[in-house]
Parts: sequence; structure tokens; C-alpha cells
Amino acid sequence: MKYLTSQPEVGKKYRIELNGTEIYDATVIEHEGGCWAKIRVDNVLPGEYAGFYSNGQEFDLKLSRYNLLEFDNKQ
Repeated sequence: MKYLTSQPEVGKKYRIELNGTEIYDATVIEHEGGCWAKIRVDNVLPGEYAGFYSNGQEFDLKLSRYNLLEFDNKQ
């Protein structure tokens, strides 16, 4: 995986990282540019944040607070 260095693409899945901790995989379902994207959580990862999220949950994500990692094309 590599860090996303541009705007996220609608329909694409990313690993979401907060403060150096990978917290879940999510699909971008809306993004019209700017600093917000609506996402759907696809896979909550085990760890300290696991209790805060659930698979299928949808919400607006402030992109500047999180790192998005792109999956390799093979995944």
C-alpha cells in the first residue's frame, strides 16, 4: 500500500489511518473536491479504535485529519 497524494476517487476503496494507526478500510461514496468525503466502512481493523466503527457505517470524513492508503492493484 502507498499513501494517497491526490484527491480520493469515488467508488475506490482505501485503508484509513489516524495518528499512525490503521483503523478501517472504506469506500469513498461521495467526493466533490475539497476537504470532505462521504465514506462507507467496509472492514473495521482490530485495535484501539475498533469499538468506534462498524461495517456498513456511512459518514463524512474530514480528509485533512486522516491518511488514506491505496491498495495495490492486486487487492
